[in-house]
Amino acid sequence: MVGRWRAASDQRRTADEYVVWLTHLMRLDGFSVEDIKGVILSNVVPAADYNLQRLCDRYLGGEPMTVKRAAVRHPIKIHLDRPDRIGDDRIANAIGAHARYSGPIIIVDFGTATTFDVVAGDGSYEGGAIAPGINLSLDALYNGAAHLPRILIETPQRVIGQDTVPAMQSGVFWGYIGLIEGMVKRIEAEFGEPMTVVATGGLAPLFHGCTGAIHHVDHELTLRGLRLLYQHTQR
Repeated sequence: MVGRWRAASDQRRTADEYVVWLTHLMRLDGFSVEDIKGVILSNVVPAADYNLQRLCDRYLGGEPMTVKRAAVRHPIKIHLDRPDRIGDDRIANAIGAHARYSGPIIIVDFGTATTFDVVAGDGSYEGGAIAPGINLSLDALYNGAAHLPRILIETPQRVIGQDTVPAMQSGVFWGYIGLIEGMVKRIEAEFGEPMTVVATGGLAPLFHGCTGAIHHVDHELTLRGLRLLYQHTQR
């Protein structure tokens, strides 16, 4: 991995705005868009699809490979009732995790939603669970309760908060720890054997070290899966 950059999702952003952002960040790390030889695109925001596709067509050398098209050629087995409805990021995470970790795996992805994905020992995707993301929960708490302030999520030192803000931080943070531990325990019980738990996503470091349920934090999980998918299609 030679570069990784983040931007907030905004479905109104045009292809021209994307390329200005991307070009500038690549230049800061010594790269240019001319260095790009191929593109694979993972997108779970349908309204942003047109401008992302146009970015690739106009500035990055042509039509991108998409995860759904690449997955058809990849040997990954997706054991879902509707495989066509699985998110691109969940396919990429499953492939990236199986390439690095052995045995059955639970992937906990802390994004807009908090997702739990189950990958069998042979690399097949077995399904999972989806819960509201921690920031969505904070927004719901703020918007739904008239007297509660908007807060930032951080690791509280105590479970018993002695003021409104510490109490909210404790409820959200330790509540999510309980969600993680409870879901991991239930998934392992249903699957029938111990599993390696890998956390990814922007907020994953917040929970690492606060629970023994998470064994690894892997920031490059999705990108590794995308790279492996792309390389497989080229072969």
